[in-house]
Amino acid sequence: MKVYTVHEPPESRGNRLDRIVFVKEGFCWPALFVPMFWLLWQRMWWVLLAWLAIGVGLGAIGEFFEELSFVVGVLSVLFALWFALEANGLRRWSLAQKGWQMLGVAAGRDPGEAEQSFFRRHMADEATHASSLPKASRVPATPRSPAPGGNQPVIGLFPQPE
Repeated sequence: MKVYTVHEPPESRGNRLDRIVFVKEGFCWPALFVPMFWLLWQRMWWVLLAWLAIGVGLGAIGEFFEELSFVVGVLSVLFALWFALEANGLRRWSLAQKGWQMLGVAAGRDPGEAEQSFFRRHMADEATHASSLPKASRVPATPRSPAPGGNQPVIGLFPQPE
């Protein structure tokens, strides 16, 4: 079973269900093999800049200090593995920075099954929530009474009109 977090966009008016995003927990293979393209595809601009800065920094250290080339190579491999482990967490962070809200968690063997289980549960929750709300009764509006000492209605919180 794979676990996904479910996020909704900040402008959740109208058809928000078609823009919901499922982010998988755990290792991200595309972030390991094609990290730059994965970051561009996910529109994670700040993370892309940080990834480029670290990559350029490691490359510069390897070029300037030839005796550290083995250490820099090991650090580059470790950084790539770490990035693939944390890529989906960074995606969640990036969505939160853009104002997306986490709706919940879904699980399934694949993304389709996780979506089905989430929407089945989400629709059931909305139905029970809507049925538990009391019916709104219309209360007739009362006309404003004139202010004491005058024929003008009171505006705001002041007891006497000016």
